[in-house]
Amino acid sequence: MDQFFHDAVLDARIRQHIRRTAWRLARTGLVPGMDSDDIEQDLFLDLWRRRVNYLPDKASFATFADRIIAHRAATLTYPTARLRGERRQVGLDRSADSGEGLTLAEVLADPGASDEVSLGLAMDLRRFVAGLTPALRTCCDILLAPNVRSATAQAGVHHSSFYENAHRLRQKAAAAGLREYLPQPRQIERRAGKWVP
Repeated sequence: MDQFFHDAVLDARIRQHIRRTAWRLARTGLVPGMDSDDIEQDLFLDLWRRRVNYLPDKASFATFADRIIAHRAATLTYPTARLRGERRQVGLDRSADSGEGLTLAEVLADPGASDEVSLGLAMDLRRFVAGLTPALRTCCDILLAPNVRSATAQAGVHHSSFYENAHRLRQKAAAAGLREYLPQPRQIERRAGKWVP
């Protein structure tokens, strides 16, 4: 294995890939405190350490080396990219560029706030559930349970009765207009699986 690795590392393509990656990282300044030679040495040493994980039946050594080099380059540049992103952050109490003198917190929408559709759905569901029979309310509780089979057993409802009630519940929900809250299915012009010349 070591002999194979030694021969593969001497491959000009892998050495050139390491050099190009190191030069690119040094030129962009994404790895502070390291020049091209330092980065090249780091990439090579990481490849050397990970050589024991190479499996010849999975891929060529050049592919293995390419993945190791790419992952190490990403690891080297990650902290700097994160720090640059943090420096670009803007405080919420800073004035927004809206021209109205509002702060950024006042301009941004509250992600936790409900929109009109969600509020309408909540009101319609509350009204719908309030008009259900006790058997259909029990069916709703079973449908909300993480395990339908154990919930039907705990409620003392037979499986066939539950499925009948679920069918009736679906029909009543459609009649009450709750179907409009569901996303529309994609329309397929032709039947799936049927070949038409």
